[in-house]
Amino acid sequence: MSDEHFDAVIVGSGFGGSIMAYKLAEKGLNVCLLERGKTYPPGSFPRSPYRMARNFWDPSEGHHGLFNLWNFRRMGAVVSSGLGGGSLIYSNVLLRKPEETFKDEDEHGGYVNWPVTYKDLEPHYEQVERMMNVQQYPFDAQKVRNSPVFPCDDDPYNQTHKTRELMAAADQLKLDWFLPNLAVTFHNPGQKPVPGECMIEEHPNMHERSRTTCRLCGECNVGCNFGSKNTLDYTYLSAARREKAEIRTRCEVRSFAPLDLANPGKGYAITYVDHSGAEEGTRSNTSKLPGKTITADRLILAAGTLGSTFLMLKNRDSFPEISRRVGTRFSGNGDLLTILLNASQKVNGKKVPRIFETGYGPVITSSIHVKDKLEGGKGRGYYIQDAGFPDFGNWIFESIDIFRILARGGRFARRVLKQALGFITDSDIGAEVSDLLGPA
Repeated sequence: MSDEHFDAVIVGSGFGGSIMAYKLAEKGLNVCLLERGKTYPPGSFPRSPYRMARNFWDPSEGHHGLFNLWNFRRMGAVVSSGLGGGSLIYSNVLLRKPEETFKDEDEHGGYVNWPVTYKDLEPHYEQVERMMNVQQYPFDAQKVRNSPVFPCDDDPYNQTHKTRELMAAADQLKLDWFLPNLAVTFHNPGQKPVPGECMIEEHPNMHERSRTTCRLCGECNVGCNFGSKNTLDYTYLSAARREKAEIRTRCEVRSFAPLDLANPGKGYAITYVDHSGAEEGTRSNTSKLPGKTITADRLILAAGTLGSTFLMLKNRDSFPEISRRVGTRFSGNGDLLTILLNASQKVNGKKVPRIFETGYGPVITSSIHVKDKLEGGKGRGYYIQDAGFPDFGNWIFESIDIFRILARGGRFARRVLKQALGFITDSDIGAEVSDLLGPA
């Protein structure tokens, strides 16, 4: 048995594990957090096709990357493997649950109050928002509404197509449009928002690297290489380390068990595999890697919905009282994604491209809130958000639309031939080059 003993061992460094590590260490407990993935300081997230193709978590295949794919018979999921967990790849939005909805339907169609209220959670909402340094996207809605022509000024934030379009749609439909809190830094305290400005931090982050304000590149979901996104490694985990919490990366927990099966309150033994010496890109039989064991008075599973469930089921023999319903009745997270391609509009009776440029800005900038019946609405409540993807995604969509490219090429060749025969002018060729390179 190991001679390393902790008051608490936490498995996973996402929203649950990182906050738990900070709060326990702040109270003076000896804490160890184990994360299977790597650290991702600024500039370390892959971007090239070669590296992105290997940016997955599958150690037996030599992959120690960011994305972990779970496939089930009726459901699939993408989760994160890295220090900071899901915060590395989520879309930055931090919403408070509306106060009126702290109820649940009973079997008779009525409502019952939850055991916690909005007022119970309000101070915790406020603390999380402070720790995550939330800011709203610096979009001047009133100025944009008053400007009939795009762009309305040289402010880079007001030139965000998707924000303008969602706001215009909400105005037309008389829906509640707003700028949500985002865990992204757009400006330093007391300063004007500027893309790419050096960030001022109250404490050095755990990577000891400089960060910049949001560069509006739309790469939030594949890892922010500029540190503009206030992920958990910059916030709660950095704070936990300042409180002397032990944070170990590349440590994949395989098993755990009570030190005394007859008395689980006596503590736990946790065994993990250390991947820090692995040669990435090289296949290996990870089941034969030697395990390291540490002990703790408390064991906290925070490896996500799927990861924690997997670990409980894998170690069921050591915990015979775990319910047989663990791992059943799963569902997706309720998101419905819609991709808009080849948008157009009519101007003076002519069909022209309608530009959204979704890669400009953070992934999500604004929201529409359709109220729940409990809030005074007519049915189930939901949110609509203006999500986008990085500009390299736009290049991919552009390149795979081969028929449109061939059509453009044909028009261009026809124009060149006519110009060679003296039927059109050089200015017409210039217009056709623009057509070749721009949207059809």
